[in-house]
Parts: sequence; structure tokens; C-alpha cells
Amino acid sequence: MPQTSINKSVDEIIRRTRKKSLLFTSDFPQFDARYVSDLLSDYVKRGKLIRIANGVYLKTDFTRFGPVYPSPADIAAAVAKRDHAQILMSGKAAENYFGLSTQVPMKMVFLTTGSARKLNIGNTSFEFNRAVPRYFAFKDKTMATLCLALKSIGKDHLTEEQEKILRKFLTDYTATHSINEDINLMPMWMKTLIKKLLKDK
Repeated sequence: MPQTSINKSVDEIIRRTRKKSLLFTSDFPQFDARYVSDLLSDYVKRGKLIRIANGVYLKTDFTRFGPVYPSPADIAAAVAKRDHAQILMSGKAAENYFGLSTQVPMKMVFLTTGSARKLNIGNTSFEFNRAVPRYFAFKDKTMATLCLALKSIGKDHLTEEQEKILRKFLTDYTATHSINEDINLMPMWMKTLIKKLLKDK
């Protein structure tokens, strides 16, 4: 395909891409990767895209405060889609998701079935770590994320306030979801804790 046709095709794809979306060099498999990389680099020079990492670009709006970034969840989902991978939030991000921590993490850590990678987007860093398969054996992704949140807090380190928050979440969640199979995949101390909280509700 002539270069002018490739340029028009890439330009059209970028034009149709929604704002606050990630673009990857691999999004253009029909074209030569090196040539596409050069084209995207030209868009960066023209201020149309932001280069996030090798082969990763962001199309977004700009304000007087700087570029407008997608939410961490949207960024993680885009990376997972690109890698054809499953991901799970872990660490402080998982704690924050359940309200077990009020600290807004500047580093978002995810477990993935895809490639390990690190990205820095705005003031937030993203770390994707290859995970052992058992975390993806859960039927319910929410329960897998809860397991990782509790792992981050650690055995015997849950405060009374965190227990209260967790008890309410479990009471509400189990009203519409069955968690019996998934809690059997958790360490014994988590399984015991969850059963106790549900019993004491």
C-alpha cells in the first residue's frame, strides 16, 4: 500500500478515536510497525497525541492545567484489552476500591495474565505484574479483588472500622451473589474472617 494511503488510513483511525483513549502501535497490524511508529511520533510533535511509553500513545484534550487523562480503571482496561489479558486490582488500589483505605494510591498495581509492564501516566504510575493462576480461578472478580485487598492489609491488621466496612459490603453483596465457592479459594484466615463477619451481621 502506498505511504499516502497508509497516512490517510492512520489519520482516519486517529480521528475516529475518542478523546481520553489509548492508542498502541499494535492497533495498526496491517501496516509496517516502524512506519506507523514514525507516524504516531509525528502526531506527538504536532501536539495531537501524547507518548506514554514505547508503542503507547494517548489522544486527549488539553486544558490550561495540562492534558486530561482517562481514569485509572479505563487505562488498565485498555492495556488488558490490548494484551488480550485478564487483570485484577491489587495492593492499596484494591483496598481503596472497597473503602478499606482512604489513601488514593499514586501507584496502581494490577495482576495480569498478560505481559508485565510499567507505565507512567500523569501523576499515576501503573504496574502490571504476572500473576499465579489461582487468582484468576475465582468465579467472581469482585471476590478475587477482595482477596487481594485483604492480602495487602495482612492478617491481624484489620481495624474495627475496616471490619465494619467489610461487614456491610459482605452483607449487601451476599444478598444477590453466592460467594461460597470463591471463599474456599482464599487462605484460611480470610475464609474464617468472612464467615465471622457474616455471622455477626
